[in-house]
Amino acid sequence: MRLVCHIGTPKTASTFLQNSFAANAAWLQHHGVLYPDLLSRDANHITLFYAAHEGLHDFARGHGLHSREDVLKFRRKLRRQLERQAAKAPPGTHTMLVSSENLTGNLTGRTGIANLHALFDGLFSSIEIVVYLRRQDDAILSMYGEYMRRGFNSMSFAQFVKACLQQDSLTPYLYYRRLLSLWAEVFGQEALKVRLYSRSQLAGGGILEDVMQLLFGDALPDLSALARSAQDNTGLSAPALEFLRRMQPHIPFRKDGAANPGRERLLARINSLPAAPRPRMAPARSQQIMQHFAPANAWVAETFFPGAPAPLFAGSSSAGTPGNLGRISLDQFAAFSAHLLG
Repeated sequence: MRLVCHIGTPKTASTFLQNSFAANAAWLQHHGVLYPDLLSRDANHITLFYAAHEGLHDFARGHGLHSREDVLKFRRKLRRQLERQAAKAPPGTHTMLVSSENLTGNLTGRTGIANLHALFDGLFSSIEIVVYLRRQDDAILSMYGEYMRRGFNSMSFAQFVKACLQQDSLTPYLYYRRLLSLWAEVFGQEALKVRLYSRSQLAGGGILEDVMQLLFGDALPDLSALARSAQDNTGLSAPALEFLRRMQPHIPFRKDGAANPGRERLLARINSLPAAPRPRMAPARSQQIMQHFAPANAWVAETFFPGAPAPLFAGSSSAGTPGNLGRISLDQFAAFSAHLLG
């Protein structure tokens, strides 16, 4: 059985993909593809990250892992689960599909990637690693929205960009040369299926269609019966992000060494704050970010897209439009506060 392992990167519609895979599990199985149960509470196979991570990530504590020994036991348990899922797959199953953006978003070192390889080793006839790359300026803006939504910090956007571009980056997965080199070192460069997260570059114009093309190739079945998950993580408006930034010290993500239950209770209300106007960064900021990543992006283009027109990513979507981050009116702040407090 072949394994197709989708690893993100973060903010490239991974949640949409995972929910679509889960919603279409029977359709996929009918066409020979297994989207397995990997002991996860949702459609994200985040358990692969828990098992591969060399340390003990905060997220894993919520899954009942509290020590290094717990992680090692869970690694063995997940290996057995992979074996069971492959063994009980119906006749005609040719591919197992797994997916978690945490494998790039949080699994940042070679050791963790090697642990993942060991988890898979010997179970599959071949392994393909599918990874989507997004323009770094767009990805940083989207991740900033996630940080504000979750309450991870109270940085201004300028501070957040600086933290992403420094040596100990908040978003190390955006350094695509380093990321792809690590995965190629462990799995082999031929195993990497590198795709650009851009509508013009995706087969069929959508990421779900693009993954289906990677799964089935020339044997692509009729996709008309494929259910599309409702889009998740569409993001919040620029004023909503500024409101949450200012509120973060009062309702942070963590409190007393654990997830803050007060913020968890408010999460549904936070997620239903307005989504428009969409956040926009200033063109100069976009240019600063893309210049920072230009050498690594040139390497990616040369290594994985030889002969394609340069540069790796097309022009900025924010070109010619003024930025709108860091602004909120008194009326908006009052309305958002009323919404949040009910």
